[in-house]
Parts: sequence; C-alpha cells; structure tokens
Amino acid sequence: MFALSPDTHQVPELMQRRQIHGDKIGRKVDTVRTRETAALKALHSRLVTGRYAQAPLVLDVPEMHGGIIYEETSTLIVVENRRWQATYEHYGFANMAGELDYVTIGRSYPGIVTPSSKGDFKVNTRPIDGAGWNDHFWHLNTARTATEPMQDRTRYDLRFRITPPEDGSEPEPMTLASRALHHRSLLFTLRVGFIGDQPASIWKFEGASPFARPHAANEYNRVQLDARGTATLTLRDVHGGLFNGFAWSWDA
Repeated sequence: MFALSPDTHQVPELMQRRQIHGDKIGRKVDTVRTRETAALKALHSRLVTGRYAQAPLVLDVPEMHGGIIYEETSTLIVVENRRWQATYEHYGFANMAGELDYVTIGRSYPGIVTPSSKGDFKVNTRPIDGAGWNDHFWHLNTARTATEPMQDRTRYDLRFRITPPEDGSEPEPMTLASRALHHRSLLFTLRVGFIGDQPASIWKFEGASPFARPHAANEYNRVQLDARGTATLTLRDVHGGLFNGFAWSWDA
C-alpha cells in the first residue's frame, strides 16, 4: 500500500497498490482500505523506534517514564536588549505508553505559559517547592470542550509560548539558554534570537551537567550568529537528562 515493496514502489496510484496487496493476501480492495489506518500506526511505530529490517545501527536506550518518543523538539528563545522576551516551544511526540491524560514539562524559571489556540492541549501549572514549576499539558477532545486521553501509538503536536510574569519586575540580563530532555528526542533544535544588543561572545555545550557547562568561548565551542542575529544548535538522538544549549557574555 505504501509503495515500499519491490512490486509496488513504481506504482503511482493508491488504488492499484491496494489491488496488488489484496491479491497477495487474498482480500478485496475495500478490506485493504479499512486496514490502512492500523497499518500506518504500526509503520510509524517501527520508524520512530528504529526497529525495522536493515535499520541503521544505533545505541539502544531505554524509553524513560513510560515511553514517550519526541520525533522533534524545537525551542526559540527571544532576547531583546539583553532581557528575555519570550520562548516558543514545539514538541512533536509519539505516545508509546498506552493511554495518557497529560504530559508534564518542568522549568526552573517563572513565566506565563500559553498553549497554542490552534492546538489540542490546555495547561495546568503547579509550583514545586524549591525546584521550579511543572506545566501539565492535558489533551483536549476535538471540540476542545473537555479533556480526553491521548491514545497509544499516536502522534501529537504540543506548541506553547512562555512569557515573563506580569509582576512589574525587570528581568536580569540573560546569559544562558539550555534544555535537558529525559525522554528521547530524535531531532533537537534550540535557537536563540537576539534583538538589539548582541553578545560579545557566545558558545555552545552538549550533554553537560549544570556543573560542567563551559564558562567561556574557545576555538572548539565558539558560535557565530547568523545574519538575523540567531544562534542555532541542532542535535540528533538526545536523551539522558543532560543540558544542551548556549551561554554568552555581553562584555568583551
């Protein structure tokens, strides 16, 4: 059906591929069609876990906390004149853990979290004594009128924005932007966009604990901003709870 087999990879029409597959398994075209959704879910599961014939050899890591796999995570942090203005987050993930009511993302800094108005999640934020905040993102039904569990072996998109709290305080100059992922991410992207003032130097780090982050740029970790004043870090197969990101200095 998916034009992946030798006898269908050059057949352009879906109906023809259904017929070929139906002849092979002794089923009618309509029967083949009704099985496509389940087949797509099975194919998706094999691709994101990397467990299929002749898959590239990768380090087999355990899926932590029940089995969410991030197909991609993307973070854009906006810094204007040295102060944090907003963070835009996108998590595309496959739920491999059965039914889930919500997913939780932790953060160490105060902010107002606003899920995308076009998305399928609402947020419930809870403080953690001495450890920051947990944002619980509850999945909504199609009508967005009530919560509904996420289904097993199904892909979801979570998008939200974080902005500074409206308490009248002036944010301190920002010098660090990083993320640590406990669930495995197949594609990780972190961008920091500078508006107005730009750092005198900026450097990256990968897989570092809070105590092992470098404190200055050198010939191996130095990063140049692009024409839009943005630094970008892209990594594959990120996991383990260590930090990846950027640090910078405003003064030469």
